[in-house]
Amino acid sequence: MQNIVAFHEGQVDVNPEQVGYDGQKLIALNRHYENLIDQGKLQGASYLISRNGQIIARNSLGKLRPARDSQDLLPESIRKTYSITKAFTSVAIAQLIDKGLIYLHQSASSILDEMNTDKHRAITIFHLLTHTSGLRGDPGFYNEPYSLPWFEWMASEISKQDSNMNWKKAILAGPLQRMPGKEWIYSTSAYALLGDIIAKVSGKPYEQYIQEEILQPLDMNKSFFDVPKVFQDEVCATNSWEEEQIYEPQAAAQDAAPKAGNGLYSTLEDLWKFGQMMLNRGEYEGNRILSSRAVELLTSNHLHNITHRGWGNHNDNYPYGLGWQLEHFDLCSKGTFSHEGFGHCGMFVDPVEQLVFVFFVPSPIGYMHESVVTPRAIVWSGLL
Repeated sequence: MQNIVAFHEGQVDVNPEQVGYDGQKLIALNRHYENLIDQGKLQGASYLISRNGQIIARNSLGKLRPARDSQDLLPESIRKTYSITKAFTSVAIAQLIDKGLIYLHQSASSILDEMNTDKHRAITIFHLLTHTSGLRGDPGFYNEPYSLPWFEWMASEISKQDSNMNWKKAILAGPLQRMPGKEWIYSTSAYALLGDIIAKVSGKPYEQYIQEEILQPLDMNKSFFDVPKVFQDEVCATNSWEEEQIYEPQAAAQDAAPKAGNGLYSTLEDLWKFGQMMLNRGEYEGNRILSSRAVELLTSNHLHNITHRGWGNHNDNYPYGLGWQLEHFDLCSKGTFSHEGFGHCGMFVDPVEQLVFVFFVPSPIGYMHESVVTPRAIVWSGLL
């Protein structure tokens, strides 16, 4: 016997059929998520779908927190987006390119003194954006049995013993895993370096730059790097350490790494505004965030014959944009771009069908094909 799963339906702009979409597919999507929740694979699920700039679905199922007596996950609930933050970092870099303050193939060492070494001088902004810098990948990227800790922890621990060590030196310590431009190695630490480049070039801390140059112009009013107290009880979490991050965020030390790879909290609607801006080629409701050409640059494939051996993959020609994934899974149109976050959330933008799909799938398990990959087929199958 299935448990009763709480369901909430948010406000939409039009009925699905008005924009050429089969509303029955939304029922199928709800059932798919409900089954995963009933099996204990998901704590909850929420999603927003738009076509032609019109929201046709804004729904949520399940719980906000793991406790049985938790409040319900709502369409307006806040969730940490993890690596979707990288898409915001890539847009910030593109803004600085638009302004003529940096260029794509500029050596990172021309901005960051710690990279001005014989080993790191060849690493460019392009390499950092495309995960081809050769720097150490995220823990577990190669399915290694004994992963090194995250760079933030390593920098903190090493600096206790060596006052000359900072978070950038911790990232750059040791040999490169590959020479720059030779392999796709997913590196959140590389995006921390991009965050510092943004801070150095703009003259603003990374988090302030994102707030003032992207979040505020897009009216993303419930997106934060540290959630204000008034909103903390609205944040979805799947375990105790996620809850601790909400209520007891680590105080930002003066030399702390920017949260440019995994630090943004947001809502479905706020992420949709960001995705719709990208779909609109850099503009949203009269505010231009990026040039049209910059959007094209970010979302075009820049890798050719580059291998990807992470997480059990064996791909000899992996496509990737500048901070955006370009894999054309199942029914998505060619040209669809996206980013996923730690198996708990995702954002897909299809320029051909003018469709944006944003979702939160909080889970005690983390990444599952059933929650991150297969729902796309259900969503895209509704196109008429």
